[in-house]
Amino acid sequence: MSIEGTRRVMETTSYETANQYLRFGWTLINQHVVEGTSGEPTTLKYVLASVRRLEDTRQVLIESDPKVVNDHLKLGWKLIDKFLTGVELAAGRHETPHFVLAWQNEDRPPRPGDSRPLVEDIDVTAAADDEL
Repeated sequence: MSIEGTRRVMETTSYETANQYLRFGWTLINQHVVEGTSGEPTTLKYVLASVRRLEDTRQVLIESDPKVVNDHLKLGWKLIDKFLTGVELAAGRHETPHFVLAWQNEDRPPRPGDSRPLVEDIDVTAAADDEL
């Protein structure tokens, strides 16, 4: 199983804990036996991962300019699909690549060249003066 897009990974020896996490959408990616020692019994260890899925997508863009696509990827957008469109011309077939990008974070999606900060600035001194 590929763990690309994994946000968090955890290990547990408790099947109750593993079942609880599975009910909340985590994925069981491995399980293995840990041999016992003189002071510890043999146990089964469960390895679970919280994997980002298509359902986590907050916004989708379709771009055909590779430079714009690369700029979005640098900002944290994910490439989730690509396709070609074609037109028959007298000189032959002209195909245009299209890239489907997804924003899969809770934050506001950044755009290349966006001059607005990702986090709004807060004037701490004005807030402190209001409380006095």
